Amino acid sequence: MAFDGMTRYRLNRPVSDDENAARLSIGQSVSDSPKDSRSVFSMNETFLEVCDGNYSEKGWGVVAFTLPGIVSLAGVVLLLWMMTHIPPIYEQRGQLGLIRGVLGVFLIVMLWFLGIGLWALSRDCFTYTHKPVRLNRRDRMIYAFKHNGTGGVVSVPWDSAFLYVERRPKAGITRTAPRMVRCLVLDEKGRVKDTFSLGRRFVTAFDEGSTGDLEVTNALNANFEYIRRFMEGGPSVVPAASEFLPTDVSLRNMLKEQFDGASDLLNSPNPMLKYFMFGAAIPTFFLALAGYLAQLSCRKPVWPDEVERACNPVNANAERFAT
Repeated sequence: MAFDGMTRYRLNRPVSDDENAARLSIGQSVSDSPKDSRSVFSMNETFLEVCDGNYSEKGWGVVAFTLPGIVSLAGVVLLLWMMTHIPPIYEQRGQLGLIRGVLGVFLIVMLWFLGIGLWALSRDCFTYTHKPVRLNRRDRMIYAFKHNGTGGVVSVPWDSAFLYVERRPKAGITRTAPRMVRCLVLDEKGRVKDTFSLGRRFVTAFDEGSTGDLEVTNALNANFEYIRRFMEGGPSVVPAASEFLPTDVSLRNMLKEQFDGASDLLNSPNPMLKYFMFGAAIPTFFLALAGYLAQLSCRKPVWPDEVERACNPVNANAERFAT
């Protein structure tokens, strides 16, 4: 098994029929309007460095720990105190074993919830501020960062990469479904040995096939088309990046990430969208704060020397392209 963010992926298996059906062709355009969708860290004549699908999800692990984790931690402490301070009256009645058994059951439940909270926290904190993906058009390779040090980068040839649109089912209280481009790393037998996402993550609350869902799909296709065209023709054939994603850790940067698209909702002629934005402002702020706290505990990703050498621009004076 492999975890990408908080989602588990089964490895050592053949490619599924659904994955084959959703495969993207690198030789065929999927959109007439390529957009960077605020997914680009940097760009030059040689490589394009983009975020993965979990870039905007930083903070959810802290939230998950805060809700069940802290409550269950307090419950564990309270239950341990109760188990060591049982009133003598229960021993006199011969009920000491029963009381300890009942408290033990509740302790196991609290420890289970605490374990879930700590696991979620570990997926968010003490890891990396972000996990970039580099697409090198000179050697036609995809480099996906996993961790610092030896074996910390997954390399996949662009021309043979298995890229597909991942469509997860609706889940959670909000009943939303994420959409993102995912790459399956295959072995010589065509079995999945690793996986990573690349580009912006899109979320829809609409039913699959509806007009709203189609708009989300078009946005995802436009983001992938930006990457595809860069690999085919370089920075000159794609629009300049609207804005490079920051790599510095700051609350301001995290607020900007979490409130991305808020201005579109506020300027919408639909009053319901404005009310939704105002209602979501407070939880979005706390999610940004949680993301910032998580990033403070994380390390910055460092590309290995061999990747940096492979990604050196052909032109020494190559500059980043942005408006």
